[in-house]
Amino acid sequence: MMARWLGWLLLAVLALSLFGQFGVAAQSRARVYEVDLVHGVTPPAARLVDRAIREARAANARALIVKIEGSGTVLRTAWTLARDLNAADVPIVVYVGPGPVDGGPAATLLLSASDVAVMAPGATAGFANPLATTPEGFTLQTQRLLVDDVAHDLTGWQQAHGRNTDWVDRAARVGAIADAESARALDPPVIDAVATDDELMVALQGRKVLAADGTAHALDVLGASTVMVAPTTLEWLTQLLAIPTIAFVLFVLGVIAIYLELANPGASVPGVAGVALVIAALYGFFQTDVRPLAVVLLTAGLILAGLEHIVMAHGGLTLGGVILLVLGALLLVDPTRTPGMNVAPLAIIGTSGLLVLAVIGMVSLALRVRHREPATGPTTLIGQIAEVRRSIDPEGLVFVAGALWQAWSDDGPLVEGELVEVAAIEDLRLYVRRFSGSDVSLQT
Repeated sequence: MMARWLGWLLLAVLALSLFGQFGVAAQSRARVYEVDLVHGVTPPAARLVDRAIREARAANARALIVKIEGSGTVLRTAWTLARDLNAADVPIVVYVGPGPVDGGPAATLLLSASDVAVMAPGATAGFANPLATTPEGFTLQTQRLLVDDVAHDLTGWQQAHGRNTDWVDRAARVGAIADAESARALDPPVIDAVATDDELMVALQGRKVLAADGTAHALDVLGASTVMVAPTTLEWLTQLLAIPTIAFVLFVLGVIAIYLELANPGASVPGVAGVALVIAALYGFFQTDVRPLAVVLLTAGLILAGLEHIVMAHGGLTLGGVILLVLGALLLVDPTRTPGMNVAPLAIIGTSGLLVLAVIGMVSLALRVRHREPATGPTTLIGQIAEVRRSIDPEGLVFVAGALWQAWSDDGPLVEGELVEVAAIEDLRLYVRRFSGSDVSLQT
């Protein structure tokens, strides 16, 4: 009897362990990956999404959710990212939210390329200008062909997923903006669903998506664990540098630090930090496709203001430098190529004021240096106390500042060991006078 009970117990334990293994395996397979675009669609953000696609594919994830939480967009990067999402061999869900997010043109492109397009209530997508832009210098016929190709991509993506093609065609050619509710209300709708962040998984459950081989299958995401693809420290830092406001502030701070090093050489720390900030800012400028002319204006303005403590133009150079700095900041971003990424007005005002304060500090330092008495050279001996080493009558030798000097005096004979005061220097000869004070400090 005992052996029978032990046998049943072993079978139960074995069954439970097998069930647990199958449960863990099933749970490990039921994963949904998520990546958040908090700082807009920029080249560093696109690289993060590419990594998320690779990780989701390797983990056989049921879907990859790409959340658009910022409106800043580098259009050429958004186009490339949209094509990557459309070609991904893992179901792609693009969600504009949470909250009433202004997704901008990136939302239009990524929503069209996604397998499932969802927006939060109150969120918007679109751009007032055409999404399809053509380089200048092309003939009108060539420009039309390029616009037709771009519009064909967008409408083809939308048609493949059973969504509205007319709206995205208009967005590509002339520009269009729609909120979540109106985009969903069109027939056929521009997006698949309107859902809050808490309702997202419910809205995705059962949605039909096309596999790479053209077959359709329903999403099964309820109860799946969500794996966040968080940016590494380097990815997070590069995304921040790709924000024009941050790159602009770092550029100005870097140049100011370099000027402080030049005004007070030998400190080294401001100079090294300044060079590092300028390099980081230039990287950010390159990532966000800024206007080269604007960077030239920024540089010229900072150089002009920095010359104030040398030329002493009574503020004229500083004023001109600040004007160029403001113009460069306002022109830094082309709104047709990088919409939603303008330099913040508060940052322009703050850095301009900081530049003025830095110039005032450098000018004050330069004035103090100019009016400071020389710290080296023979003239520094005037007023010091010397010791007579060879009797002066009227000429002799004195010891001062660690050396013997020829000296002369009209105060009568001065004997060895007597203390005298250096009154003047003439042709490297010291004119001395008899010293009658009591507080003596020889410079040896």
